[in-house]
Amino acid sequence: MGSPGSDDAPVLAEWTPPGGTGLPHQRGVPGPRLAERDEESALLTGLVHGLPDGNPAVVTVTGAPGSGRSALLASVAATARHARLRVAHVPCCPSDGTEPFTVLHQVFTALGAALPEAAVGEGEGPVPGGRVLGGLCRDLAAAADGRPLVVAVDDLHWADAASRAWLHALSGLLSEIPVLLVVSQASGLDTWRPAAAAHGIRLRPLGDAAVAGLVRERLGAGADERLVEHAVRGSGGNPAVLTEGLNRLRMEPGFAREQAGLFTRIAGERLLRLVDALPTGLTAVLRAVSVCPDGFGPALLAELAGCPPERLAADLARLRAIGLVAPDGGLTEPDTGQRVLGRMTEGDRDAFFTRAAKLGHEHGVANAAVAAILRRTRVIGEPWVVEVLRAAARLGQAGGRDGQATASLKRALQEPLEPARRAAVLIDLGSAELLLDQEAGDRHLAQVLSELDGPGLGGHRLLAADLLNARGGLDARTLIAAFRRPDVSTAERATLLGLYWLADGDPQDRSAVGGYGMPPLPERPSDPAQAAVAAVVLARRGLRPARVRGLARAALAQPMVEVSALTVRAAAVRALVLTGDLAEAEAHGEEVLAQARRQCSRTLVARALAERAERHLAAGTLDDAVTDLTGAHELVPPRHWHSMLRARVVATEARVHLEAGRVDLAREALERDPVEPGPGLGSSFLLYANGAVLLGEGRPDQALAPLRECGRRLSARGWENPEVLPWRSTAAKCLVAGGEREAARLLLGEELAAASAWGTRAAVGGAHLAAALTLGPEDPDSAGHLTQAVGLLRGSGSHLRHATALVELAAAGEGAAAGDHLAEAGTLAARYRWRCVLGRLHELTGGEVSRLHGLSEAQRRVAKLAAAGTSNAGIAVKLAVTRRTVELHLTNVYRKLGIGGRRQLAEALAAGKEG
Repeated sequence: MGSPGSDDAPVLAEWTPPGGTGLPHQRGVPGPRLAERDEESALLTGLVHGLPDGNPAVVTVTGAPGSGRSALLASVAATARHARLRVAHVPCCPSDGTEPFTVLHQVFTALGAALPEAAVGEGEGPVPGGRVLGGLCRDLAAAADGRPLVVAVDDLHWADAASRAWLHALSGLLSEIPVLLVVSQASGLDTWRPAAAAHGIRLRPLGDAAVAGLVRERLGAGADERLVEHAVRGSGGNPAVLTEGLNRLRMEPGFAREQAGLFTRIAGERLLRLVDALPTGLTAVLRAVSVCPDGFGPALLAELAGCPPERLAADLARLRAIGLVAPDGGLTEPDTGQRVLGRMTEGDRDAFFTRAAKLGHEHGVANAAVAAILRRTRVIGEPWVVEVLRAAARLGQAGGRDGQATASLKRALQEPLEPARRAAVLIDLGSAELLLDQEAGDRHLAQVLSELDGPGLGGHRLLAADLLNARGGLDARTLIAAFRRPDVSTAERATLLGLYWLADGDPQDRSAVGGYGMPPLPERPSDPAQAAVAAVVLARRGLRPARVRGLARAALAQPMVEVSALTVRAAAVRALVLTGDLAEAEAHGEEVLAQARRQCSRTLVARALAERAERHLAAGTLDDAVTDLTGAHELVPPRHWHSMLRARVVATEARVHLEAGRVDLAREALERDPVEPGPGLGSSFLLYANGAVLLGEGRPDQALAPLRECGRRLSARGWENPEVLPWRSTAAKCLVAGGEREAARLLLGEELAAASAWGTRAAVGGAHLAAALTLGPEDPDSAGHLTQAVGLLRGSGSHLRHATALVELAAAGEGAAAGDHLAEAGTLAARYRWRCVLGRLHELTGGEVSRLHGLSEAQRRVAKLAAAGTSNAGIAVKLAVTRRTVELHLTNVYRKLGIGGRRQLAEALAAGKEG
């Protein structure tokens, strides 16, 4: 009987419709036609008819499983019987390999003859020698009474060694025995070779036209063009796959609903059946292939399969020819691995995986490849296992394969681990789960922070707290539990206290967690973490800027190698932003970002980028802010932040677009990642952004409510610093639009008072500018506000507000000063590509203002020489002026062009000429 996976059913065409495209019937072959097998059938028919005339022959037929080998041999047998010849048609199956001479048994049975004594025996022993085999061949001739005999052996690759040796001997005695020997073998398993010259037939897949014709013949009106296309693609021209699919469609019309995948699925099913019938050696190789990914190499693959290295290439070639292994060395069907491994016991399978992983590790196979195997093993209990899995997880995260990274780390947790190593794995896992399962990630980080016991956990606890805080998900109760642990060191407890007061920004919020009695921050904190938090809390309240600077700088003086919580250090940077020390804040912010990158923490890097975007917003470098927000979103999309932090990130993006004059993109940012305002500072930012965008869209009546709610929340916390959020002046614009100018003046007065109490140039200058813009040029105080704004904002680092003040003061003024203001603003606007400022300049000048307008002739001459690299002394000699005069001219040039020194001078002059 035939073997699983080798039942090569013929593709039959019982009839050809008039005008159809079917192929003509093979002449001389009784029964149904075999599609696209005319030449092969003609050859075999000629050999059958030539056999009685004394022309014996050997024919080998090879082809992929399902290519029609069995059908072709059945056709040969039918033709021979039709010609009144004696026929022995022998199908082989995998079990034939366990007993000797199974083919010879079936041949003699077909002839009705007794089995020769030399072929009787049990169990597979050594192959008999040439004399015995020759005698058995002559016994066959005697059994056939000397008459011509057709022996057709199907699937010879499954036959036992003795039968194959006997057929080899028979193929060499054709001069003595009148035999037509036709054998078929699957491509890749065709290792039998005849002893004499033979005809070779290699069956190829059916062509597209033949497949299409057969579908139409079988299904008639049900064969629409889409089904024909699916049959052509899905069957790959394999006759057995095509026949089985067409039979299912004819018998069960319901299969038509899945026609797109029907033929592909059948092809896969046939391959899986073939797996069960593979010889032992090929099964072992297939198991090794299914377990070992790329990188193992032939030597390790052979060792795992238990086969000689010199035989591996041939075995792989056979598996490729059968269709189980792809040209790149992997499996053609994912289910093949499950099938071949499923035949092992659970214990044997686990031992096999473990052995494969150890081989890979010992021979330096890439961690990712070894980890893929380890994820399928049970506990091994060796230290290298965890290190390999963690290394593979880091690579997986870097490549965006978070699912694999998470799976590797969960497997690592199954190994026996001391507390510190378990904490490290849990931190890795919590970070990897950021984009997959936030709650699980928070749970694993919180476990490190407050649940694990044992020595050496201090650094891990603080890192877990830092990561939770960076995501906006540091729960007060978790922090309190960690703070009160008896094994927490003094330094660790000090940092945890700082994180507690930083987590949502203000002590007044802590009543919501039940008044757990956490100590307040010290009045004069000596711990760097507590100093950083105290600085940002004071800054938000708008109190004592000198004290804020001192605290922030004390915190930032701590060497980065000693920093245990980057989010705390970032708080000190935010405090410096609020004091207007933007250059200093930027330098320290870059240190935080660099350290986050060194730690390879996607969460910390994304948070650092989002905070740098806020610094760019404060400075007015809006394009850079967009770049940083894009980078942060690529690492951690806003929907994966906790709601409080997500609100702040979304609000920052909306405000950046709004400042750049892109109201539509600001609205898109709010709606793309919607979040409802909840408790916490982030929601105040979101309320402000919603109100500002509504105002930008020309809906001041709707904008006022969220702005007032923003102000209510900030005031309830005592956060009066307008540099946090200038909600009063923005709300005042809504009131002016509604005709309530006096109410607007009150709010503007409050904002100016709060800014003056804070006392920084940026805050006070920004409040004056906001008052002038809100009240409009017709207000008698407008020019005074603008004059104050220009003077205070120059050199404050708040470039956009400074440029805006310059433009509006120029619009209100006359003479040379107005030209200087326009030139200075034009230089800044061109450098930072501010659409709003450039549009206002165009409106005032009727065209683009020259960036060098406002430089005197003497200043131009000095600037050109300096840009060319001439020293101050050299310029003084060339222009016959004093060196002090040169220095004064350059100072004014730098101010008017809005640059910091000589290094930017050539670029600024070139930009001015373009303008």
